[in-house]
Amino acid sequence: MKVCRHIDVQLAGAICFFLLLACGDENLNRGNSSLAELEIRGKFSAAEDNSSEVEVILWGAGNKVDPEISSKLGKTFKFGIQPDDLALIRRKKIFKGRVQETLVPSVGKAYLLHNLWPDERGARSRLDNVNRLLRRDTLSLGDGLIRTVGDQLPPFALYDQDGEIITTDYFDGSSTVLNFIFTRCSVPEMCPASMMKLKKLQALAEKTKIKHVRFLSITLDPLYDSPGVLKQYAQAYGLNEENFRFGTAGKNVIDDLTRQFGLLRKNHESLTIEHTMRTLLINSRRQIIYQVPGKSWSVEDFLSRLSEGIQG
Repeated sequence: MKVCRHIDVQLAGAICFFLLLACGDENLNRGNSSLAELEIRGKFSAAEDNSSEVEVILWGAGNKVDPEISSKLGKTFKFGIQPDDLALIRRKKIFKGRVQETLVPSVGKAYLLHNLWPDERGARSRLDNVNRLLRRDTLSLGDGLIRTVGDQLPPFALYDQDGEIITTDYFDGSSTVLNFIFTRCSVPEMCPASMMKLKKLQALAEKTKIKHVRFLSITLDPLYDSPGVLKQYAQAYGLNEENFRFGTAGKNVIDDLTRQFGLLRKNHESLTIEHTMRTLLINSRRQIIYQVPGKSWSVEDFLSRLSEGIQG
């Protein structure tokens, strides 16, 4: 009996130990099955102010990441990094991102981190749970049906340019101008023109003191438009980010949203995307109340509708 009790105590201790591991620091999970070939997962460790270099604790590596990096799992490693990506992982310390080999004249071979995404387990679960509802809703629409005036928005969750999660809660209590763009769009009359009009509309809404107005631009190019890229894009246009958010997510989520809103997009080898456009006005009850297909929407038209207090 004493032996049995001793074994029971050992077994209970082992179970508690593994439960603590499961609930503890995420760096204990160093598997790479969820990572792309050239991706790493890790946690921000340190960086000097205005630095172009970051030190991270490596938690996982894709199967084509250089062994110089993948052999250091559980240890720190230094990467080159762009300012907006560094700002992102200072806020969202657990992340995943791509590694690119580069040459630095004074150093030789170095590694650049880019295309960074927040990757904290709880936030990722929340995003996935909401977007499973989007997937189900998209499948239920049927062929040829899209969201139009009078319809409610489907549930969805995105990362914004600061790495925060945006859901359809964003639309509550405000009138929101919604459209779809991508940062590499170089056709002057398409995304660049739309962004200039949105910037003008934002400024006029503020100048005329129209209350409770928001903007959301969702990317059509999620494989490139990570939160850091969208942050740089917002700053390049000089937007007031207090009420202007950009949204991105996995390709399947963007596919569902473009399907829901009747947008067509086709990738080209030149890295551009051929796409249609749609600019929508959403009220505070998440209902589409106005939309203009194509690129010829008017700032004055949308400003007039915003000034009528359609958020109610």
